[in-house]
Amino acid sequence: MNYHLDLNECVMIGSSLVAFGLFWLVHRSFSRIVTIAIWLFTVAYVESIDYFLAATPFELYYCGDNITYEPSTGVIHLVLYPSCSFLFLYLYDKWQVRGPSLFVYLAVWTVLSVGFEGVCDLTGVFTYTGWSLSYSILTYPVSAVVLIRLFHFVRKYERVPLCAPSK
Repeated sequence: MNYHLDLNECVMIGSSLVAFGLFWLVHRSFSRIVTIAIWLFTVAYVESIDYFLAATPFELYYCGDNITYEPSTGVIHLVLYPSCSFLFLYLYDKWQVRGPSLFVYLAVWTVLSVGFEGVCDLTGVFTYTGWSLSYSILTYPVSAVVLIRLFHFVRKYERVPLCAPSK
């Protein structure tokens, strides 16, 4: 394995630790079932999209110092992205974001996300070989809406027994 610890790994690990620390402050706002469902979904969603876009034939970017999967990439997939999803959902739920304010909320998170991705690009976390930050401007709001829909779905059905008697 061609792996060494430098700035991009420090950014990945450091930002993951900060995000997880923030998640830890708000995690009690979510039930266990919501936490498990959102965490697993976020990991699967991010992994699927990243592998699809980073693998052959597209090879639009890679994460880290080379095209191979690095441990620090696993850290951001398993910790950073899910933790940020919970911060997004925590504020969404706490502020009861609905209607026109949802557009503003999504726009603010998109700006923050693209800004953070830009920092990651500058520090070598991502190396773009065909991807552009402008593509992310479209990707983040779509992903956020999917996450919100899942959040509402899980909260709606979290107390329904799996084998509920039919009427």
